[in-house]
Amino acid sequence: MNLNETRFQMGIEEFGETLLKLVDVQRTIGTEILDIFVKGIGTTFQNAVDQFSNLQLPRLRTTSCCDIPEPCWMPRSLGEFRCRLCPGATGSLRFVITNEDIVRRTFTALASGAAAGDVSFSPSSLALGPKERGTITATFALPASAAEGSSFEALVWLRGCQDYYARWTVAAASRSGSCCHTLRVCDGPDNVRHWYDHFYCPRPCFGGGTSP
Repeated sequence: MNLNETRFQMGIEEFGETLLKLVDVQRTIGTEILDIFVKGIGTTFQNAVDQFSNLQLPRLRTTSCCDIPEPCWMPRSLGEFRCRLCPGATGSLRFVITNEDIVRRTFTALASGAAAGDVSFSPSSLALGPKERGTITATFALPASAAEGSSFEALVWLRGCQDYYARWTVAAASRSGSCCHTLRVCDGPDNVRHWYDHFYCPRPCFGGGTSP
């Protein structure tokens, strides 16, 4: 090995030793800073971490914007309603209906399910002109013989340009709770073209209340 190669080899070794010393110094400084942080504001930082972990973060959407909804001819849900009534007491669902169509239409209300016989309507049908508004009230009369803790369920239907339904569950209790709800229904044909529609697929009224 000549003199130049020897010097080059020694330079590499010195560079490696210097680099190791520099890393060791940085490690020592980092450890000291961490000790100061933990002793000084470590408690405050831990409290902040604890508070953050207890936050109720919003749930990410699990559905896609490209999900295909139910077919347009399927009945539309108005929600589920639960309440408690004393035996012999009554509750109500008020349907405030707006006819958004440009033709006169008749709206019909009816009930189905195990407790359909306990539901009555006032009126049972309602004729509305274009853009007119009216109200149909469904009344649930809990039987006087209902045992405490028993449950009664009915589907309340509204048939117009579209079909709508609400699931109504009433439990018998020693004390009645709030059992009066108001539902607003804006009924009319769906003239919006969606990405999942066939471009020449008609979208008429699919409900049972369409007047000939």
